[in-house]
Amino acid sequence: MSFLSFLTWRRMAAASLALAFGANANIAAAADDDNKYDHHLVDKIVVEGVPLGRTIEELAQPTAVLGGDELLKRQAASIGETLAHELGVSSTYFGPVASRPVIRGQSGERIRVLSNGLDALDASALSEDHAVSVDSMLAEHIEIIRGPATLLYGSGAAGGLVNVVGNRILDSSLEAPFGGRVTLGTDSATGQQAGAGELAFGTAAIGFHLDYFRRDTDDIEIPGFAESELLRAMEEEEEGAEEDEAFGVVENTSSEAEGGAVAITLTGNNGYLGVSLSNYDNQYGIPGHHDHEEEGGAEEEEEPVRVDLDQSRVDLEGGYRFASIGELQVKLAQNDYEHLELEGDEIGTRFNAEGTDFRAEFRHQPFGALEGAIGLQYKDIDFEALGEEAFVPASTTQQTSLFFFEEWQPGDLWTLQGSARLEKQTIDAPSLPKYDDDTLGASIGLIRSLGGSHSVALNYALTERHPNATELYADGAHVAVQRIERGSVILGDGILDKETSSNVDLTLRGENSRIEWTVTAFLNDIDDYILLAPTAVVEDELQVFEYTQTDARLYGFEAEARIELLDLTAGHLHTRLFTDYVYGEDEGTGDYLPRITPLRYGIALHFTRDPFEATIEATLHSDQDNIAANELPTDSYTLVGAELSYAFEQPDIFVFLRGTNLTDEDARQHTSPLKDLVPLPGRSLQLGLRYDF
Repeated sequence: MSFLSFLTWRRMAAASLALAFGANANIAAAADDDNKYDHHLVDKIVVEGVPLGRTIEELAQPTAVLGGDELLKRQAASIGETLAHELGVSSTYFGPVASRPVIRGQSGERIRVLSNGLDALDASALSEDHAVSVDSMLAEHIEIIRGPATLLYGSGAAGGLVNVVGNRILDSSLEAPFGGRVTLGTDSATGQQAGAGELAFGTAAIGFHLDYFRRDTDDIEIPGFAESELLRAMEEEEEGAEEDEAFGVVENTSSEAEGGAVAITLTGNNGYLGVSLSNYDNQYGIPGHHDHEEEGGAEEEEEPVRVDLDQSRVDLEGGYRFASIGELQVKLAQNDYEHLELEGDEIGTRFNAEGTDFRAEFRHQPFGALEGAIGLQYKDIDFEALGEEAFVPASTTQQTSLFFFEEWQPGDLWTLQGSARLEKQTIDAPSLPKYDDDTLGASIGLIRSLGGSHSVALNYALTERHPNATELYADGAHVAVQRIERGSVILGDGILDKETSSNVDLTLRGENSRIEWTVTAFLNDIDDYILLAPTAVVEDELQVFEYTQTDARLYGFEAEARIELLDLTAGHLHTRLFTDYVYGEDEGTGDYLPRITPLRYGIALHFTRDPFEATIEATLHSDQDNIAANELPTDSYTLVGAELSYAFEQPDIFVFLRGTNLTDEDARQHTSPLKDLVPLPGRSLQLGLRYDF
């Protein structure tokens, strides 16, 4: 339990409300002063995950930011589900809690999840049933970089990047001596009850921050059977009789999560220095286990598997502005992570990770039209797994990197951006061959104004990715996903080669008084792509999968347009059209890559009459029959949702009511390894409130 665990959910909610409504409403918080009704505002948010403090429109690589009221309305029990509706993003959906982002069809170790620019330092990328230890409930905004972010954050970000940005450590003085925020939310389909509170207080020289959140969920409600119609038909044909199947509810999907932090920041005229102590606990069930054991001639259902995750973390951050040469920013995170997999009251498997992530960036003063930053990053992770599902041996992974980012603006119409990274990685595992190699990557981006508010951006990146410990040394049953995994070293194939990828992004943007639009096309060619491939071998009723290498190609597009339909004093009405698509192919065999996101497109109508907003939206997810071996196709489905919200000025309260999956569709996410066992939640009503004071 966390160091704030003496607070229960009910006490925290009651205390937060009492504090909120008893506070002086005239005291402004040191929070975002955003215009809730300007849908263009998100493009103006500074992206903290890239140097030089650029906005979305000023970056050549496709980037998105989810923040403010939209983040509150999209809030879910996991990072994956919070972001699953963003362009180019899906999720692994191993239940509502264990859900990581999938970006352009890539997931796991290829998608880096950061907390304020530093690694989450957990074991979530190891397996789809492992939850991310970064929660979005206390986030100010979330940044998404679509495509490789390896040049800024290492070879592990080969597919994309998610950066969860909070305000525990301040980079400037408090705007008011006292302020804070209270957030409450419910969700009928998951039984969620969630609440969070933040306080910031201090002087111009010193600032204090306290925060706490808690979220409880029940087993999720679904519109029909837990198993898909296709899987039930296959089982009936094989077994000759129909079994009793879960209906209406997915068992063992409940959860209890809580976390909090205390932080202190010293600020001065030329810089700041802050430290944050935080803790995160999450206890949740792993769905999809329907195996039975025979004992004494009778079948007995296995004990449900639950996870008890605990992470304690220390973050240190500081910055100093040198008047004549530039600005230095330093960040350091250290953590102690423990993940227990419980089978009833027994500990089946224990995962431990102790990690350090250090990052220093120096932003130099502009030299004419040239502006940029150079940086150093060091990461050290000690990992071990003990118990029945310890399919990966203990290992120590170290990375040391040098990188730079430069921008040149020769005139008002042109912007040229370039970056490069040199990274050395070593992996030590007892009694196994050591991995020790370097990667080198570089990119160049061009932004060209076409006049007015129209522009074109082209980004080309040539990157390399190291193999990780799992891909090299895995050897054993990975029960959560019902397979046995074997790494290249265990198979006798030696150390895997580095992946080398060539990536192109082309983005067109335009805006006038009636329409705003963005279209992005991308191509990613990868040599020596590391693939977990199925074999014909079955051991202990589990299929054997092996880590091999091939050449792969992924390509697709993302597009959206906002069109003004009505702009009168009586109100404002616009429509949003959006779509995205990914195609993934194994060029060595011509087969499709597994679990690739299908075509998705939709339409939304948004009405605003200050301070009231209303939205209705429909998103069609096409069927996916471009499937890999031993993968079942996924039927199409349409998700219909609606939102109502109202913003009060005095006191500063924002409330919303949101309905999702209003037609109660049997919706299955093709990117989920449990798609044929666990559908998405059924019809749901969500109610939320945020109070800034």
